[in-house]
Amino acid sequence: MCGGVQGLIRMFCFALRGSTRLVLQWTASLSLFAFAVIHAHNAVARTPAAPAWNAMQQQTTGEGRQLFESACAGCHGLDGRGGERGPDIATRQQVVQLTDAEIMEILKGGRPAAGMPPFGSLGGVKLKALLSYLRSLQGKGSAAPVAGDPHNGKALYFGTARCSECHMMQGTGGFLGRDLSTYGATLSPAEIRSNIVRSGPNPSKANKTAVVTMRDSRKFSGVIRNEDNFSIQLQSFDGAFHFLNRSEVAQSEFLPEPIMPANYATTLKPSELDDIVSYLVNVARAGKSKNQADGNNDDF
Repeated sequence: MCGGVQGLIRMFCFALRGSTRLVLQWTASLSLFAFAVIHAHNAVARTPAAPAWNAMQQQTTGEGRQLFESACAGCHGLDGRGGERGPDIATRQQVVQLTDAEIMEILKGGRPAAGMPPFGSLGGVKLKALLSYLRSLQGKGSAAPVAGDPHNGKALYFGTARCSECHMMQGTGGFLGRDLSTYGATLSPAEIRSNIVRSGPNPSKANKTAVVTMRDSRKFSGVIRNEDNFSIQLQSFDGAFHFLNRSEVAQSEFLPEPIMPANYATTLKPSELDDIVSYLVNVARAGKSKNQADGNNDDF
């Protein structure tokens, strides 16, 4: 009888020890799980949501672009590649290789000997936005991957999207629109996409067909390349240039419809728009990398 009771007691203790080990194992597992959940939550909390992050990036780029155009473009050009009063700061290797801290010092203190004033009064936030935009002109700020397939974008550009009918790309294409070989180097992908789908509202004269009627009843249609108080320089759709004397012009007007299609948002799929933007950006980056490799070493 006693032996049977002792045996039961030993079995109970053995089971209790096993249960204790099981409970401890479950407790440890739950602790690890809880730690993982809390760590993941904190990581998500520290990482901005993609749309919010993109919006912040676009806002910074937009502010930096406005600052650059108002304070820097007068000397260095809108694309940063130099003007009459300032050197190229977008592709010159010595400038591109400067660290952010070195460029910030130049922006704050200027280069009085070279005629560049200091911009320290703009404050840290605006100077960082200006630096960010300069880096985008140099091809650094836009180094993040771009959505879309550039190979399919090239096929669309020279095919069904008909971009090449008006725009040149690396020596191939039309002449009515601007050359787009470097277009993707100075604009963000979001800006390029917006310009493609919103080409219709309030188009500039460069995107409108001009119709000039002469006093002798001759009529010319095309794109106005230049004009002043005495003459009009018009390029017709066959590529010929016509230099017209204003004193002989009876009427000059612009057709309401833009030359560049205004319906790309509906005729192209969103993925196709991404492909075209990707193609424009990749071509510009390749060209910028080559220019940087061949650039000289002049400073600001």
